[in-house]
Amino acid sequence: LKGDCRVVERNIRLIKSPAQIDNHPTNIEADESNWIVSEPGNIFCFMDKPYAKSQATEPALAVCFTKLQFLLDLILLLFKSKIVHHEKQCETVNHNFTSYGTLPNIISSQNAKCKTNDGLQDADWAILYKGPAQNNGKLLASDSPNNWANGAAIVTQPNGHSFAAALTNVVGPHANVKFLAYNNVPPAVPNVKTKSNSKGVIIISTAPGQNDGAWIVHTVPGFPAARTGYSWAAAEIAKGHLLICMTIAKTQINAIAASLFHAEPFVYYNDIPETETAGMPDFKKLAEGQIPTMPPFTITRSIKLTGAGAVPVHIYSKSAKSRYEMYKKVILKGLKKTIKVWSRRDNKLKGDCRVPERNIRLIKNPVEIAGHPTNIEADESNWIVSEPGNIFCFMDKPYAKSQATEPALAACFDQAAIFARFNTIAAQVENCPQ
Repeated sequence: LKGDCRVVERNIRLIKSPAQIDNHPTNIEADESNWIVSEPGNIFCFMDKPYAKSQATEPALAVCFTKLQFLLDLILLLFKSKIVHHEKQCETVNHNFTSYGTLPNIISSQNAKCKTNDGLQDADWAILYKGPAQNNGKLLASDSPNNWANGAAIVTQPNGHSFAAALTNVVGPHANVKFLAYNNVPPAVPNVKTKSNSKGVIIISTAPGQNDGAWIVHTVPGFPAARTGYSWAAAEIAKGHLLICMTIAKTQINAIAASLFHAEPFVYYNDIPETETAGMPDFKKLAEGQIPTMPPFTITRSIKLTGAGAVPVHIYSKSAKSRYEMYKKVILKGLKKTIKVWSRRDNKLKGDCRVPERNIRLIKNPVEIAGHPTNIEADESNWIVSEPGNIFCFMDKPYAKSQATEPALAACFDQAAIFARFNTIAAQVENCPQ
């Protein structure tokens, strides 16, 4: 039996021999013990059988502990001794933990909420719209919804701004913050084949008595890396990106999961315990990577964000089997209003003004985000506003004919200030086709 790295996040890694137990040397030839630690934590297991093929036909037992400090001792042992084995099919693991103090955020805030522009306070929602070649972008948040503000720090910086702070316990370890992440271009997983374009993170607090959670939707490939530090690819600075954070009660994650299940995302990380999702069948389907095989192939779910405003968010999603064009057959039908569309286009789908008060109007290109220019050639975001208001929708698929046979999702916010900021960007629309 060898190490096995064929299945993402289900690797078997062999610890290099010899090792040290607090400066007492040990080696696999003379050591009778068998044990494992999980990656990520916080599990240590005593095994009564060695890692050998013969034990497949023999009885065996494992006793697994979830005591955090115990695991920290073992992690420190492993990384101080640099004893992670490098199998041929596995990448080398390089960490530089030298003391408990360098384990980032392991006992930090249990908060699983969105953050204000500077990252220091909780927010009910936050929206970062970064134009092409802009380092900071423009931020809108629930504490200051009436004007776009310059992002507090450059997006590649691992702290000091809204989304770096909201993702602190996603990119770093935390005993009481768990999450599920999905992305059609996941970090460190090459050549993923999926028709989905969804990217996002569901975050919850598992601390006793807490009902905190957050849902982030975004457009950034390879982001965020799970538990391995904050990173924003330099190549993505040249592009326009949209990130939206919603603070929710974690009891709402099954409604989100139901919508995502139909959008068929590629889930690349999940450490949310099953004890937190008991009685949530849709979350189980999402976490297991299932796809819809039976109707309905389009669904609508609604959630409310936290805070005094309790912003309603309506989530529209469809599976590839629906064969519905997302903008016309799902969004227009659901909103029952004219929509103005910002998206890359394929020159096959045009604006459509044939049905009164159910028009599809294409926003003129280029536009400005409070002084920051953007254009559909370099902007990865797709979004719409309704006419009349007050609806703004984040769309995960562009306005192109191909998406009729692909899964898709839209998160639509019924909030006047958010609508007003995006409606200003959408002030000019193309003429109706003749």
